[in-house]
Amino acid sequence: MKNQNTKKHKSKEKVIKELAQQFEEDFKKTLPINVQSDGSIVYKQYTIRLDNQHNWAVHNPQVIDPIDSYYLKTSALMAAKAYDKNDLNKMFEIKRIDTDYRNNHVSSLIFANNIKKTKDFEQYKILLNKLEYSQERTEHFKDKISKMFKWSFV
Repeated sequence: MKNQNTKKHKSKEKVIKELAQQFEEDFKKTLPINVQSDGSIVYKQYTIRLDNQHNWAVHNPQVIDPIDSYYLKTSALMAAKAYDKNDLNKMFEIKRIDTDYRNNHVSSLIFANNIKKTKDFEQYKILLNKLEYSQERTEHFKDKISKMFKWSFV
């Protein structure tokens, strides 16, 4: 009985490993990136890594300074692809959406923090209204970035 369970367990492990390898191969076909051990991403000749301000900077090995930096890693990856295709309009659109996302996300964090500290009920209602609005806008831009990413790479 014990021998049968170990055989079933080993066969399940083998199937899982095969599925993982298959998934990794499919992933590499659909998303042509290499993830480095330090968390950076390489897309073609462009490297995307964290800069000193904790933004994701797109680097070209032929240029010393980064091309641009983005709040989200997905935005930086899309920008690298747009830069590779010389699609400046797409790059500007990605930068605008990424900036809008960052601004609303930071605002929602500030409002959430200030709500905890306020003692005035009128001020609380104002902050709550601003918090809800900034969270709604953050979700809107997050969805927009997700859709753009899917259309760019899938």
